[in-house]
Amino acid sequence: MNENFYIKHQDHLKLYVLLKDKINFENVMTRKQLPFYSEVKEQAFLDGGIRYFILETDRQKVDSLLIENDIVASTETIPNQDFRDIKKFYKVYAWVAVSIVVLIALALIIEFIVFND
Repeated sequence: MNENFYIKHQDHLKLYVLLKDKINFENVMTRKQLPFYSEVKEQAFLDGGIRYFILETDRQKVDSLLIENDIVASTETIPNQDFRDIKKFYKVYAWVAVSIVVLIALALIIEFIVFND
């Protein structure tokens, strides 16, 4: 939003929002008429999130919007991670590990029954 470039030259907060939450975040900010400025074209890497500049006076409003809409965001000092994605990964990892253990146990039982007769 180029019309809000003035935010960079005022007392502002840098907020990093994950790429998957970009549309939801911008939609909520626009609906609540809170000005923000983003530098998507000027950022080299987006893996840490998209950098948004928000007025310091809107900080409390933005915090409540992030919580209400379940948007993952961070500041420069706190790294940006979505623990829900990590939880899903570990759930799949646990299922694969349990499946392998069960298959090995079945193979050992079958081997014990077949070769002990």
